[in-house]
Amino acid sequence: MVFILKNLGKEKKHSKGPKSFDDLLTIDGVHYLTFKQAAEKRGILQEDNSIRECLVEARSFRMPSTLRRLFVSILLYCEPNGVRSLWEENYSYMIEDYPSSSSSSSLYVLNKLLHDLNGILMQHKRSINEFDLPQITGGFEDLTNIPSLIEHELSIPISETDLTVVRVLNDCQFSAFDIISRAIRRKHSAIFFVDGPGGTGKTFLYKSLLVNFRKDGLIMLAIATSGIAANLLPSGRTAHSKLKIPIKFEPLSMCLFSKQSELSTLIERASVIIWDKAPMANRKAFEKLDQTFRDILGVDLPFGGKIMILGGDFRQVLPVVIGGTKLQIINASIVQSPLWSNVRLLHLSENMRAQNDDIFSDFLLRIRNGDEPTIEGDMIRIPDCMAKPWEGEHSIEQLINFVFPKLSSHAYDPEYIANRALLTPLNDDVNKLNEKVLIVFHGEEVTYYSFDSVADDARNLYLPEFLNSLSLGSLPPHK
Repeated sequence: MVFILKNLGKEKKHSKGPKSFDDLLTIDGVHYLTFKQAAEKRGILQEDNSIRECLVEARSFRMPSTLRRLFVSILLYCEPNGVRSLWEENYSYMIEDYPSSSSSSSLYVLNKLLHDLNGILMQHKRSINEFDLPQITGGFEDLTNIPSLIEHELSIPISETDLTVVRVLNDCQFSAFDIISRAIRRKHSAIFFVDGPGGTGKTFLYKSLLVNFRKDGLIMLAIATSGIAANLLPSGRTAHSKLKIPIKFEPLSMCLFSKQSELSTLIERASVIIWDKAPMANRKAFEKLDQTFRDILGVDLPFGGKIMILGGDFRQVLPVVIGGTKLQIINASIVQSPLWSNVRLLHLSENMRAQNDDIFSDFLLRIRNGDEPTIEGDMIRIPDCMAKPWEGEHSIEQLINFVFPKLSSHAYDPEYIANRALLTPLNDDVNKLNEKVLIVFHGEEVTYYSFDSVADDARNLYLPEFLNSLSLGSLPPHK
């Protein structure tokens, strides 16, 4: 590793294996003048070329809408040099999905792109005027009259395949779908809670509702308590991000937007709000949202009269109360809120993930309902038919072969890979399993090295060796 320490008159460097300073400056036979240049060329110090390479790769594999969001993320978090040149290099790729006709002038397309980028920036309380980019010009009233948040919700794409999902709902799902649909059509204030263990198709029900009513032009806001759950919903966002719910709950605190904001207009126009993984959220989050909605909408009904569809499983994850007792955790749950008396429960019970395995499905239901016998208070014995005993290191290969049979023949079959997973509670074990599985894949091994950047903020300084030793679930091991 090479680390460049600035402002000491002479650059310091540490590297594994060099025999001289010239070795540090020479890469692939090319001699560089400074250690910073050499570190950048080695790919272990951040440079704008890495940002350009990221955008070039995204242009090849991602949709223009995703490219626009990536461009904004780079502006917000990478602080690149030469913003205008990045704009010029990627402009034509970011507008590829805009209507192209003789009536769409180049100025109109330019303003539309700037308007869309500004809308994403405003979600982070930033503006396009803060960056070295062209400014939105006059004569663009046809778009600016529509708040960008509403325009985004109304432009969410719906495929023909999505429109068929209602036809395959099971009996429990269709019953819940029908009850909720009638409330939406009547436009009556209502709060539903879709209860069901994992695998019973709660997310599939949400998607069916979103597709069915978005195609009719209704605004349906899809949020979730966790980021992973939000990603599973079409155009989903986390609840705290979308609705500006405060992280710390003070007696007089409210959601962080005003009556005059675009978000307030969006909420007023929204027909339904779907909130997945609701049991994970603190009851105060719902109560603050309820107070805010009543205030901005001027309606003294739960959540300002909006139709709320909450969902989740209270037996999975309850709100996190740091250092809290069991009683404090239970008291933080939405079921302890006065709002709960207005909730109508809808139950899903058929496990769609284990349709062909009744034994496993019944086992999960017994655990969920507290009917499975326990050992030493809270331990549950896994049935022998569901467990492979540990017989040494070769048991790992047996497990891999069981989950991924004939992997070498299916290594490049996306559906085969996507339908299987090895789960473990420790990230170190994940890395070891990945190494064993990747050996089976054919082709040349490619190593992607991490790079360092210099932090100007001295409040969060950690030794590089410590940061590199961390094993993070969403990132590969450091190299």
